[in-house]
Amino acid sequence: MGQHVVGQYRGHQVISASPGELLIALFDAAVRFGGQAREAIGRGDVPAKARAVDRLIAILAELGATLDHDRAPELCGNLARLYDYLARRVSQAGLTMQTEPLDEVLAHLRRLRDTWVQAVESTATQAVRG
Repeated sequence: MGQHVVGQYRGHQVISASPGELLIALFDAAVRFGGQAREAIGRGDVPAKARAVDRLIAILAELGATLDHDRAPELCGNLARLYDYLARRVSQAGLTMQTEPLDEVLAHLRRLRDTWVQAVESTATQAVRG
């Protein structure tokens, strides 16, 4: 019964989250799956690595799919290329069972997440003042 309640709560969080909060949640999940992939490679756990890599690549694809190229074509083009590059590096890590590409991806994801957190906080502050 407890798991059911937790699942309902998490579902409610997603429904009530702002677009910025959802974006940050995607980055959090990407970092989590990148870390899981890195750990699985370190253990030589191929099935766990494959699951984490697949989930991370799916999140990168979702991040690319949600870009609004009409609002900011140059920024979105740059982000799309970055997400594609990161997905290729994740794939490389998965194929070669090397952690170095994941280290690079995780560093980029953490910086992007921190930047989005600042943007969301700034937008929320401006809305309160507005």
